[in-house]
Amino acid sequence: MPFSRAASAVAAAIAIAFAAAGCAHRPEPAPTPQPSPTATPKPLAIDPLNGELVDPAVLQHRVAAVMIDNYPFDARPQSGLHDAEVVYEVEAEGGITRYMALYLAASPEKIGPVRSTRTYFVDLAQPYEPLFAHAGENDNVWEPLKELRAGGFADMEEIVGTPEAFWRDDTRDMPHNLYTSIARLRKSAPDHGWPDTPFTATALRFDDPPQPVATTTPVVETVATATPNTVDSFRLGFWLNYSVEFQREGDAFERTIKGVVQHDRDDPRPYRVADVIVVWVPARVLDSLGDLAMDVYGDFPAAVVRTDGVTQARWEAPGPKDLPYLSDASGQSIALIPGQIYIEYLPQGGRLDVGKLHISY
Repeated sequence: MPFSRAASAVAAAIAIAFAAAGCAHRPEPAPTPQPSPTATPKPLAIDPLNGELVDPAVLQHRVAAVMIDNYPFDARPQSGLHDAEVVYEVEAEGGITRYMALYLAASPEKIGPVRSTRTYFVDLAQPYEPLFAHAGENDNVWEPLKELRAGGFADMEEIVGTPEAFWRDDTRDMPHNLYTSIARLRKSAPDHGWPDTPFTATALRFDDPPQPVATTTPVVETVATATPNTVDSFRLGFWLNYSVEFQREGDAFERTIKGVVQHDRDDPRPYRVADVIVVWVPARVLDSLGDLAMDVYGDFPAAVVRTDGVTQARWEAPGPKDLPYLSDASGQSIALIPGQIYIEYLPQGGRLDVGKLHISY
């Protein structure tokens, strides 16, 4: 008996369903495994200023040296000191210090307050061939700076030189409200004939920290007979009762002025200082305003303070063409711990107190 059209349709549907079911259960071929991409380690270089590992590209810049205000209340807290690789602290006048902060790998967006320079800060800056940022200067350095500029020294002075590299922050009173940034300095400098040439010199040596070395260098006042093996805190006394203290926190020091831990204005993290180099230099008062003269080129007594102890040392600063050299009592270079460095230039008579150890020249 012939099938009806309906029966034929049913049979066709059943056949299709079986065929589909067969397709559904057919195993798919396994995908070919692909090898995972291997990350290529990014090459690193040693920052010649503070010994830390950095991207090699950042070493294609000039060092920037920025004069930073330390006037009580009006200038503190500062900006950009947290990221400085090296900070020179030197007395200006009236018992107040001023900072010269050095930058190479770091590029903070706000540095300041920027203030005027002194003759001895220019002397300290010259061996680094930096972009030298400041706002004015004392009378004694005006003519020498003109000669240096004529010879190619990148004198980035705000008042009459490169005002575009600076700005004022209206939330602070003048003159404690002038700021700059590394980006602005580097952008402005080539327009004035100062190309962003690489810094290729080696400033200090960095390695595993050496053991403290005894020395027979005569000192004006030494109460203790041996240096401590560990340092929990110490104090530096400048002229006119200005002092700064360093407190150990882990493997570094935090700076304290009048009981206040130092940090940047917009960053609550305390400054972490790996090495403190103390240098005693001849100084004299020039006038009734308290202007100072300091001889910063020469061979001077020094001390290196780290969390693992104190090393009495020598600081050799030959002149404007040569970077300083730090050595121990035997004349061997001292290897520093990589990290932020403070170089404290104490005038003669300034004092380093570490527990029962008191050193003054």
